[in-house]
Amino acid sequence: MTSTPTYRRPYQGFTLIELVLVIVITAIIGSIGARILSGGFSAYLTGKDLMEVQWQGNLALERLGRDLRNIRSATVADLTIAPANAISFTTTDGGVVSYTLNGNTLQRNSDALADDITNLAFTYLANDGQTTATSANEVYYIIVTLNTSSQNINQTISTVIHPRNFL
Repeated sequence: MTSTPTYRRPYQGFTLIELVLVIVITAIIGSIGARILSGGFSAYLTGKDLMEVQWQGNLALERLGRDLRNIRSATVADLTIAPANAISFTTTDGGVVSYTLNGNTLQRNSDALADDITNLAFTYLANDGQTTATSANEVYYIIVTLNTSSQNINQTISTVIHPRNFL
């Protein structure tokens, strides 16, 4: 019996073409993965900014609402309704409270309450809920509207307050 000789390649390894193909495929997969990760990070950061804006607005509105419910009376002596982007009033315990917007900071008696507030507006309604009150004696409802903004996220938050001592 004769055996046929087996031929082997003298060097075992990868050819240059195989290496180039592996590098190209790895680069394509890497660029796709980077885009997916970039989109995920972008969504996370946008969500984080949105939560921050909501938190600032809700904190400001909650504190403001709590104070407005405790206005002593709907008289000119206890409630100042002008200008439309600020309010000053006397609480049931006799303390004077004022809310103003200084730049992008909502201030309560000159203390910073919330940041990233771009607009603050007060609307005063009579007891029918539709007629705009023109003096403090006519006020029955107070509508507070806050606009918050951070990065590219804008949000408007509004609430209607009926102070406890308004008849």
